[in-house]
Amino acid sequence: MLVVRPRGARSASEWYALYYRDGKRRFVKIGSYPALSLAEARTRFREEYLPSILAGAEPQNPFARVQHQKGTPDVSVRRLFQAYVDHLRQNRKVASYQVERILLEREDNAATALGADRPAKSIEPETIVSYLADIRARRGVGMAHTIRAYINAAFSFGIKSVHDYTRRDVIGKWNIKINPVSAIPTDPAALKVGERFLTIVEFRMFWEWLGENYRRSSMAPALHLMMATGQRVQEILCLTNRHYDPKECLVFWDKTKNGLAHSLPLPDVAVRILEELPANEFGLFFPHRTHPERHALNTGPNKLCALYSSEASAKSFTPRDLRRTWKTLAGRAGVSKELRDRLQNHVKASDVSARHYDRYDYLRERRAAMKRWESFLERILLGELDRSDTIALGSHPEFAVVRDRRPYSAGAALTDPQ
Repeated sequence: MLVVRPRGARSASEWYALYYRDGKRRFVKIGSYPALSLAEARTRFREEYLPSILAGAEPQNPFARVQHQKGTPDVSVRRLFQAYVDHLRQNRKVASYQVERILLEREDNAATALGADRPAKSIEPETIVSYLADIRARRGVGMAHTIRAYINAAFSFGIKSVHDYTRRDVIGKWNIKINPVSAIPTDPAALKVGERFLTIVEFRMFWEWLGENYRRSSMAPALHLMMATGQRVQEILCLTNRHYDPKECLVFWDKTKNGLAHSLPLPDVAVRILEELPANEFGLFFPHRTHPERHALNTGPNKLCALYSSEASAKSFTPRDLRRTWKTLAGRAGVSKELRDRLQNHVKASDVSARHYDRYDYLRERRAAMKRWESFLERILLGELDRSDTIALGSHPEFAVVRDRRPYSAGAALTDPQ
């Protein structure tokens, strides 16, 4: 389109590309006439602007126009992040869904913040620092640390994948010489070792609260399973009927966070929870609300823990603190650290002999350890161990509530969630 604008005694003529987004007409300037002829304007529109318009990108962005020109490989930030997510998914990494949300899908996703259509090699540390500082201020230290790790891993993948001699297909050639995240130091506050764990009284009260809120949140049974078994959030949420063997009272993950398989004998209370949970058409026990083929978001259990802390005026904690709680209380139950490590899928990651030589599965020993923990758990839920807690109940702010409540029945939450 040619636009002629009178300017005093002279007039200015300009070429514009006309296109539509969401039913609205939009324009982007191509050049000025007569410096740019009609033929040249048409050629430039067809070769430079039209491909990005058809691809859904904004043609005002010069990076987007370059990325979508015919014959030009896509080396954008968006394509790098998508290739990294595809790589995780191909290798069946549990975290692939979370990485995809943070890098590509969330409202404040990293790709958009850094410039999704910019060449990945053009991203500088300053751009990433600005984005991480904003995330730290709005979402906290932990989230900023996690996003930094994901961006770092994506750029590292972009550098190494080109030279991966084990692959016949070249994923992409982004020409990234230096990982921009390598110049950004990690946040010492994010590396602080957690100390929070629930006492026996706190554990029992939270368990009872979850039992009363099964219909309120689908994450309540997931947190019960975490408390009963000490497993990671993502491994509980991705459980399907394929992982669960009701005859053996066992769950088996063929691949976990550390890349290894893991089997877990279940206590009776965990078996009852899984037996009562209906799996959806994709076999998931904890599906996403709008994407039933995916498991629920890892943020769901965190939100429910925060809701409990708010309603019960309790000291705040996270699902990771529940994993620490299981480790601590199972030790009080008399389960050795070696078996606690095996039950939480820690031992092979740190034990050289186990990783390279020992192929015994220790299933018999792990079953015995889980039975010992199960007996201790039942006593916790019945309130028999309240006075053995490390805190003095007489001065505990929730003592009155504990004293007035009836002992908890291990199956009550499953038969009557109200």
